[in-house]
Amino acid sequence: MIIDGMATTALAWHLQGANRRARTLATLQASPFDRVRMAALAGRCTLDSLEERVAELAGIGVTAELVLLHPDDGIADVAAAARYLEEVVPRLAQHPNVWWSLSADPSLLPGISEHDWVRLANLVAEEDPGHHPLSITVPAGSPLLWRRGFTHGSVTARSPRDAWVQTRDHHRPVAMDMCGYEGDAPDPWLSLTPQEVVTHAWDGAVRRRCVTHGEWYVDEDGLTWSQNGGTLVGEAVPRLGLLRQVLVAIPEEARYRDRDAPMLKVPGEFYLEFCGEHRFPQREYDVPEGRYEVEVIDTWGMTVTPHGVQEGPVVTVPLPGVVGQAIRLRRVP
Repeated sequence: MIIDGMATTALAWHLQGANRRARTLATLQASPFDRVRMAALAGRCTLDSLEERVAELAGIGVTAELVLLHPDDGIADVAAAARYLEEVVPRLAQHPNVWWSLSADPSLLPGISEHDWVRLANLVAEEDPGHHPLSITVPAGSPLLWRRGFTHGSVTARSPRDAWVQTRDHHRPVAMDMCGYEGDAPDPWLSLTPQEVVTHAWDGAVRRRCVTHGEWYVDEDGLTWSQNGGTLVGEAVPRLGLLRQVLVAIPEEARYRDRDAPMLKVPGEFYLEFCGEHRFPQREYDVPEGRYEVEVIDTWGMTVTPHGVQEGPVVTVPLPGVVGQAIRLRRVP
């Protein structure tokens, strides 16, 4: 399993009024995102209503990543959680556009132990004949990340590099579902600049630690995208659209390589390196003999600049000496 596509967070968009829900769906349809993390029932939603929202997402090609257990649902212990899951999971498992997130923050449900979370993961798997992807969001160093029952990891970390360092010895796919949101809130996690968000997204994508997007600007209704949906206004989203275009063209067999800048490659066929904060004047690549199309991608300026075709075994790529550059090499006949 490789975690592809691109996710955003709008935890309670489905609990809003009809006008805001419609605006959220229109925003998602026009965005680069094909998955949205949302807090299932969150104490204020019926199963019928939730199913309607999941079906609406399916109609625009978006997957609902449902956070199943949330403090607002009044779950106090593992027995109550089990009863809740036995009711919710079989009903929603009928929809093909569903992923499960057992919890976005297990520490907010102190009545459930680490052992209990594993039991609940197994229960979700038993109640889901479609075997949809299942995770639980924990710090990158948590042992719960690697327990049986979960199909992939979902981590909280300050940066994709931190997440990669703490999870590199494990072979399970990992997504970064909390790395900070673009915004201007007092909370440091909710006040990243758009440049930081774009850098994290590219760095994470190349490290195979895809970063879930979030946005926290208060609108005229006193609400934010990542809590309530609505309209995306941040500067990161159009730039993530370029990243999405790049992601869909990456060969599935590409593997990560760590040097002084992160790289995905298929030796002799494909190379994608993200220079991030480095302002390299040029980069050199030792590659098998052959002809390679060379492109420089400005991840903030949203340009893809061709640099012709070069012959291996050494390809030299001039760079503008500014941050946020990526380099793509593709073998041509």
